[in-house]
Amino acid sequence: MKKTQRVKYQGIAMVALLLVFSIVLVGQVIGSELTASQLEVMREAADAYLSSGKPANITAQDLFALLSDDDPANNPFILSVRSPDQYVKGHIPGAINIPWRDTAKKENLAKLPKDRQIVVYCYTGHTASQVTALLNVLGYDAVNLKFGMTSWTRDVEVAPSRYQEVKDAKDYPYVTGSEPGR
Repeated sequence: MKKTQRVKYQGIAMVALLLVFSIVLVGQVIGSELTASQLEVMREAADAYLSSGKPANITAQDLFALLSDDDPANNPFILSVRSPDQYVKGHIPGAINIPWRDTAKKENLAKLPKDRQIVVYCYTGHTASQVTALLNVLGYDAVNLKFGMTSWTRDVEVAPSRYQEVKDAKDYPYVTGSEPGR
């Protein structure tokens, strides 16, 4: 496995573990403690997803090719996890909108297919990658649209959250080498 793939999967692993721990904390906060067997089921689901080797992302170019090839049998289900206001301003054709904070609700999970790939997108891909990890742990076949809506359109009204090097990139110090904590 290439170093970049390993780093990508480690990042996905971290997101999935954070989601699992979040579920545990939410369960404890609302008063229903999870049993050891429930935690083990969640851990096994996270491990199965993280060790599957399946791609975590799809590019806008590859998604557009799938949607434009005149073969509806290979079209993925498209899920926008942006706000309803942003969805109305513009969305990928055929997409449904479930805001990211509502994706794990039973009534919303029931809207998602278990037998078809789901492409999840947000503004830049960050939030959608977390939803993608959650859906995969729950047994769905989900991938994140790499760079989100900003990779689908250049229209800043539809995709306003663009990376701006002058504003977003810093020049903080970093360390090289493999020694941890240096």
